[in-house]
Amino acid sequence: MLLVIGLFTSTIVSAQEQNKLGILSSKDIVIDNKNYSTFRGDIEVPEDYKNLNSRKIQLPVFIVKSSNNNPTEPIFWLDGGPGASNILSENKIMSANPSKLLANHDLVCIGYRGVDGSTILKSKKINKALKGIHNQLLSEKSLNNIEEKIKEYQVQLQNEGIDINNYTMLDVIEDLEYVRKHQGYKKINLLSVSYGTRVALLYSYKYPEDTNRTVMIGANPPGHFIWNPEKTESILTKYDSLYKNQNAVDYKGSIKEIMKKSFDNMPKRWSVFKLDTDKIKVGTFTSLFSKDMAGLVFEAYNRAANNNDYSYLYVMQKMVDMANSGTVFGEISSKGVNADFVEGTNYRKILNGDNTILGGNISKLYWGVSSAWQIRTIPEEYRKCRETSAETLIISGDLDVSTPSDNARDELMPYLKNGHQIILKNMSHSDIFIKTMMTPNFLSNYFDSGVINKDSITTPDSIDFKPVMKFSKSQIFIMGLIM
Repeated sequence: MLLVIGLFTSTIVSAQEQNKLGILSSKDIVIDNKNYSTFRGDIEVPEDYKNLNSRKIQLPVFIVKSSNNNPTEPIFWLDGGPGASNILSENKIMSANPSKLLANHDLVCIGYRGVDGSTILKSKKINKALKGIHNQLLSEKSLNNIEEKIKEYQVQLQNEGIDINNYTMLDVIEDLEYVRKHQGYKKINLLSVSYGTRVALLYSYKYPEDTNRTVMIGANPPGHFIWNPEKTESILTKYDSLYKNQNAVDYKGSIKEIMKKSFDNMPKRWSVFKLDTDKIKVGTFTSLFSKDMAGLVFEAYNRAANNNDYSYLYVMQKMVDMANSGTVFGEISSKGVNADFVEGTNYRKILNGDNTILGGNISKLYWGVSSAWQIRTIPEEYRKCRETSAETLIISGDLDVSTPSDNARDELMPYLKNGHQIILKNMSHSDIFIKTMMTPNFLSNYFDSGVINKDSITTPDSIDFKPVMKFSKSQIFIMGLIM
């Protein structure tokens, strides 16, 4: 979903300190017709914080300064992933229009080690293996091949002197602390989404005295980097109920029925291109992160089930290939596997043994090869929910397949002494982020004073089962040739 250091406090920083912190440039940007100063640079931190003489890595940092000469606690941004950058472009910042937040707070983004900066845990051989073998991405052969490339990559990392065990969420937290101290911030606020919410949670566990308020959009409690097929199935059932009530389009069968029929009758090819059922299931799951994309997904299954037209499902298959080609798989594993892996668990077997429509899909892809990573798990105290008094606001969506609302409600909320959860109706994973950021004053009121204007954000959104975009068969054919 953000932001190399002009490590400035509200006071003037000496030139010597600027050089120490790696300041590269400053620039003004315009947000809502007002100028804001931004600073970019690189920080140099130890790969291993327990050994300050270990190899050094550089991380980008980006700060947007508050319009207030005496701002209160800064807001540290923690983006989703893992495998995604934590550096927001200026265009993204301006389009999000955070002027209300910047009225009293600096906005601070520190690159995620392993995906931002000097060391990126990406392997071309693993990415190639993620295409699968014989158009069966989740077959034993394909998963075994990915495991083989993982083992080869770990040898490569060792030869380069890179220790993947130093790229965990706890190390990310130390990077946040490094910047907090050098900026002279006493306490910080945390604004997080998806994967970033787990980083925020663990930060509040490790540094409660430095945590002011935290907003978690799409909260991911411990144990949930692996997605549960039954939870996904229950959300498909919700979509089915909404469709039946709306009755705006005719799928000639319920959503779940047309999905099942599409898989039961799936041919080996669409046009000249081979179909991969596993990739289509992975693409379906990730597309359901957005309620608008869901309309396109269900139309794809309607075409397949009722017209024997698998062109749109092939589009989803190609989207998976595109995503996997850019995957920073080492960073995903150093954060996710390191946090939630349970020794002795046969993840392939567990994720094979369900009767849901989409099955284990992406969970099987990531966790079916997790035992190949020789990664130490983080300490047990950070692998389970525990009590915290940090002021915490959780925003969830009742159609969120990635971070289901009941995970946070049932597992995390009982441990938050000063926690509140808002569940937004008819919204999935990316929808709740957009709604939260685009609701005027909602975040600024909370970060400024702890006030939660629930009524301003809880108006239910509608679901439109008509697809938001359409492709011609010729467009899809060309896509298959060039991608």
